[in-house]
Order: sequence, then C-alpha cells, then structure tokens
Amino acid sequence: RLLAVMRDNRIDLYRLNSSQMADPLKVMNPETRDEMNCLVKTISIQSPFNLSCSVISDDGKFLAASDAVSLYIFSLDIKEEDGMLEVRPTKLGLGVECKHPATALQFDDNRRLICATNNGPINILKISSVPETDLSDKSSHKVSLEHVFNEHTVDWSATSHHLPIVSLGLSPDGKWLAACRFSSGKGAVHVFNLPTSNDNEFFKHWWSVPEMDAPTTCIKFLGGGSVEPSLAVGCSNNEFYVYNLGRRSLSHWSNDMGLPLLKSLPKELTSRSEPVARILSNPSTPQRFILGSHGYFCVVDLDQPVPERSSMFPLDHLRAKRLQLIKEDDMPRPPGEKRKSHDAPVTNSNFTICLRYSEIMFQDFIAENEMVIVEEPWMSILEEMPDPLARRVY
Repeated sequence: RLLAVMRDNRIDLYRLNSSQMADPLKVMNPETRDEMNCLVKTISIQSPFNLSCSVISDDGKFLAASDAVSLYIFSLDIKEEDGMLEVRPTKLGLGVECKHPATALQFDDNRRLICATNNGPINILKISSVPETDLSDKSSHKVSLEHVFNEHTVDWSATSHHLPIVSLGLSPDGKWLAACRFSSGKGAVHVFNLPTSNDNEFFKHWWSVPEMDAPTTCIKFLGGGSVEPSLAVGCSNNEFYVYNLGRRSLSHWSNDMGLPLLKSLPKELTSRSEPVARILSNPSTPQRFILGSHGYFCVVDLDQPVPERSSMFPLDHLRAKRLQLIKEDDMPRPPGEKRKSHDAPVTNSNFTICLRYSEIMFQDFIAENEMVIVEEPWMSILEEMPDPLARRVY
C-alpha cells in the first residue's frame, strides 16, 4: 500500500505496512509511522510551475499529477525483494487533447482518469495496455480521450467569473461522479453518471445540486453494498446536507432535520472557526461518516439522534477546556450565582468531536476500520522559514 504526498515539484511515495490493530477497540491507541523510514520513492517533475493536484490509483499502478501548464501520468512498476519495496515510474506519452492542466484528479476502477480541467470541462481519459508487438515508444500503456463533460458549463456567461472544480468524488459502485467548486450558488456541485463494465449505460450529466446556504467545501458519496449511494455535501459554515441521487432531492434525514440545517446541529460544531475540509466514510459502516477539518474531526451517525451538545475527546484537552469556559461564559446567570464548574454530562456519543490531532493535512480510510491521518506540526513549518526581522520579548 502506497501513500502519495505532493510537494511543490515532486511526489513522495510512502509505504504503509499492514496495520496490527486487528481489534477495533485498539483504535484508541493509533500506530505512528516515521516519515523517513516509510519513504520508498521520490518522483521529480521538471517544471517551472508548482504542482496543483495529484492522485494515485487504488491499486498503486498509476500516478497522475498536474501543474498550471500540463498533465503528467506515470505507470508504477512495484516489486518487493527481501522486504524492500522498489518502485519504477514510467512517464506515459500524452496527446495534445489529453495534456490539458487540471485542478482536480480522480482514478476509477476501470483504468479511467477523471480530470477537472482549469477552464471548466471534465475530461475522461482511458488508460489501456499496449500489445508487446506495438511498443514503439517503449511504453506498455497508452492514454486516450474517452469523453468530455461540458454540460455543467453551458449556462456560463462570458462575463461572469466561475471558480474551478477543486474536488471530485466517486461512488463505491463507480456509477456516480460528483464535482465540487467553492461556491454557494446553483452549479457548485454537479453529479454525472458513468458507464461501468457491467452495464450499457452512457456518460451523462445527471443533476445540478440546488443553491446552498454557504459555499461548499467538500463532497463524499455514502453507502455501498446493499445501501443505495447518496451524496454528502459539506459547507464552510460546518453544516452538511445528504442528497438522494435517484430522486434528485434531499434525503429523508436532511428533510427531517429541517432547513437550514445549521440550527439543528450542535453548537460545538457550528461555532468552530475551522470549516469542514473533507468528508470520509468507513466502508464497513455506510451510515456513519466523519467531518474532517485541519484541527479536529467529528463523527456522525445518521441512524442516531442528533444531540444538543457534542462531547469532546479527549475530555482533558486544552481546546476542550477552553471551549467549555466560553460556553459557560455565554450562558445567562442570575445575579450573584457563580459559574458552574461543568455542565450536565453528554449521554449521546453522536457528533463527538476529536481534538487529539492538529494541523491535519490528509485524512481518509484506506481499508475497513483503518484510517490514515497525516499531520504537519507547526514547529516543522517554522524551522523552514527565514529568520525573523525582529523579535519581540514579552
């Protein structure tokens, strides 16, 4: 298993060994990985521009990256000898129609690369194997343009400004594709239908999600297996909505919660200044998902009632105590009554907020009941900065 980390002009590949946490109860004791010991390969990309997005396929056989001027695709030949992992990247040749720079990338399970281009359209690139008798360019794969989605750009006026697509999402069955932009207007999230190897469907634009209360920040398909896929959309004010794709409408859960949803969610979540940056779902629990930000994440269970207050983990964390003091100061008290040391305990574990991690750069599930979190401590950032021009002594 490989984890790809994008830098300014290179992609670092890290090896993730199999987790030893077979017991789900051991999740409270996460296993740490040393960055230098896990590094197996660095792929440098010669370009005067910084990389803007990258993605690695689920099987680890392909890697794609893009900067402001071009798209790059590599095939990865992975071999393991004596416990050491060797990765040999091969850059694939791209035609003019396939080189367009992208703002978001996503691989599916059918060797297709989905590219949200910087000028609006979404290109679907097909990666196919080349017979050994036709290896003229010494590459065992060729890339071709299979389809272009333009339906979501037909109503764009020439004078209006439209933000680029920043996030792509695929449903667990590979039949649905969602594209998200940082906008609150209609068209911030589009849903497309993709053909799979098991049916005779075609590429088509399915739906444009209605206007939101706040700009959208992330998307995620929920469900899988016997559960019908649905789309969760997170907003910058920390509210989220769940949509039923078949009906092209809000799900029963979102309708029951009422509109706007912000009034029905715990204040510990909605009052945070850090917006939701990602939504991730455990494959083994389709009705549960996690709202992730840079300094916390919140566990949501759609089958459980929404509490008035969210519990914190760990309870003795400094940020949890600070939030508790702010809440108590905001509560009106009769004259002469002293502030209570604590409120009533929270009995519902739904919407629990975890504060154990900070400066989260990446967070996602890589297998059932197995999640990876990548942190970047502030001290390591400060060490790379130049010396200060002045230092104030307090």
